[in-house]
Amino acid sequence: MGVTVAESVRVLDMSRSGVLLHTSSPPDLGARAKLRLSVGGEPLAADLEVRRVSAVPGGYRVGARFVEMTLVHRRLIEQFMSQ
Repeated sequence: MGVTVAESVRVLDMSRSGVLLHTSSPPDLGARAKLRLSVGGEPLAADLEVRRVSAVPGGYRVGARFVEMTLVHRRLIEQFMSQ
């Protein structure tokens, strides 16, 4: 049984394959998380896997890859990236 923890993060960069986030606490490598945000005014939810974590002033940079999302959400990211 997993424990649900909510944390606010800042999206620094996004691609079709993943995101770079800024967090106040470091997640474990390989940890899974659900990211919920708004892209172009539309809600998006995706499951992530943490691939790298590095300490930076004021927190941590977290590189994560998308592991699961709906086709609608994947298309939303593609549309956003092509603007």
